[in-house]
Amino acid sequence: MLFAYTKLGGAETLKRMGVTGVQSGMPSFGDSLTDAEIRDILGFIKSSWAEREREMQHLRTQAEGGGPFEDFR
Repeated sequence: MLFAYTKLGGAETLKRMGVTGVQSGMPSFGDSLTDAEIRDILGFIKSSWAEREREMQHLRTQAEGGGPFEDFR
Protein backbone atom coordinates (compact mmCIF):
# COMPACT_ATOMS: atom_id res chain seq x y z
CA MET A 1 0.00 0.00 0.00
CA LEU A 2 2.85 2.42 0.71
CA PHE A 3 4.20 2.08 -2.81
CA ALA A 4 0.77 2.64 -4.38
CA TYR A 5 0.01 5.53 -2.03
CA THR A 6 3.26 7.21 -3.00
CA LYS A 7 3.05 6.49 -6.72
CA LEU A 8 -0.67 7.10 -7.27
CA GLY A 9 -1.44 9.48 -4.41
CA GLY A 10 -3.91 9.01 -1.62
CA ALA A 11 -7.14 9.74 -3.49
CA GLU A 12 -6.44 7.32 -6.35
CA THR A 13 -5.16 4.57 -4.06
CA LEU A 14 -8.22 4.82 -1.81
CA LYS A 15 -10.51 4.89 -4.86
CA ARG A 16 -8.94 1.69 -6.20
CA MET A 17 -9.47 0.10 -2.78
CA GLY A 18 -13.16 1.02 -2.91
CA VAL A 19 -12.86 3.63 -0.18
CA THR A 20 -15.12 6.62 -0.79
CA GLY A 21 -15.89 9.80 1.09
CA VAL A 22 -12.35 10.23 2.38
CA GLN A 23 -10.10 13.10 1.38
CA SER A 24 -6.36 12.59 1.25
CA GLY A 25 -3.72 15.26 1.07
CA MET A 26 -1.09 12.83 -0.24
CA PRO A 27 -0.10 13.85 -3.78
CA SER A 28 0.99 11.34 -6.40
CA PHE A 29 4.67 11.11 -7.30
CA GLY A 30 4.33 8.68 -10.21
CA ASP A 31 4.88 11.43 -12.74
CA SER A 32 8.00 12.79 -11.08
CA LEU A 33 9.70 9.70 -9.63
CA THR A 34 10.49 6.34 -11.17
CA ASP A 35 9.37 3.13 -9.47
CA ALA A 36 12.98 2.52 -8.45
CA GLU A 37 13.22 5.97 -6.88
CA ILE A 38 9.99 5.42 -4.95
CA ARG A 39 11.26 2.05 -3.70
CA ASP A 40 14.56 3.66 -2.65
CA ILE A 41 12.79 6.44 -0.76
CA LEU A 42 10.44 4.03 0.99
CA GLY A 43 13.39 1.78 1.82
CA PHE A 44 15.21 4.72 3.36
CA ILE A 45 12.18 5.67 5.44
CA LYS A 46 11.63 2.08 6.56
CA SER A 47 15.29 1.77 7.55
CA SER A 48 14.56 4.12 10.45
CA TRP A 49 11.68 1.97 11.70
CA ALA A 50 12.08 -0.49 14.53
CA GLU A 51 11.92 -4.17 13.57
CA ARG A 52 8.42 -4.44 15.03
CA GLU A 53 7.09 -1.72 12.72
CA ARG A 54 8.78 -3.24 9.69
CA GLU A 55 7.27 -6.63 10.48
CA MET A 56 3.79 -5.14 11.00
CA GLN A 57 4.02 -3.34 7.64
CA HIS A 58 5.19 -6.57 6.00
CA LEU A 59 2.21 -8.50 7.42
CA ARG A 60 -0.22 -5.77 6.41
CA THR A 61 1.16 -5.70 2.90
CA GLN A 62 0.79 -9.47 2.59
CA ALA A 63 -2.79 -9.32 3.89
CA GLU A 64 -3.65 -6.64 1.32
CA GLY A 65 -2.14 -8.66 -1.52
CA GLY A 66 0.64 -6.15 -2.11
CA GLY A 67 2.74 -6.45 -5.22
CA PRO A 68 6.41 -7.32 -5.43
CA PHE A 69 7.52 -3.76 -4.73
CA GLU A 70 5.27 -3.39 -1.71
CA ASP A 71 6.89 -6.15 0.29
CA PHE A 72 10.35 -4.92 1.05
CA ARG A 73 11.47 -4.42 4.62
